[in-house]
Amino acid sequence: MIDPAGEALHDGIPATWRDLTDRLRVVWLRVPAAPGWQSTVDAVLTKHSDEEHPVLDVVSSGPIASDVLDLVRRHEDLVRSVLLVDPEVTVDESFAHTIVRSHKSPDDRIPPPLPLGHPDVVFNVVKTLNTFD
Repeated sequence: MIDPAGEALHDGIPATWRDLTDRLRVVWLRVPAAPGWQSTVDAVLTKHSDEEHPVLDVVSSGPIASDVLDLVRRHEDLVRSVLLVDPEVTVDESFAHTIVRSHKSPDDRIPPPLPLGHPDVVFNVVKTLNTFD
């Protein structure tokens, strides 16, 4: 999880993700807390380069979607998918999927991009990952 908002009410991953940690390994990177986030993600992905069949999925959103896609292109052999929430770019990579698209409307309580801890995001990440299995 590469979280451009980086907001957290509590330390650690959002409560909406905690029930999934028994079957998914979730690593959460809050971009505002990590100014050199690209090198951090690069290092994490590179750690898996010796694995025979790594299964890595990257989730991110909004304003950094383009940067995340550029970074993953350098690790396409390691990353199975990039799942994006309200990306501000057109997604045309075979490994990238827009899983949530908000629409700005007066009755929206949360403007785009939806936070990565939002239940709709969690649901769509799990739904998409299940299609890969």
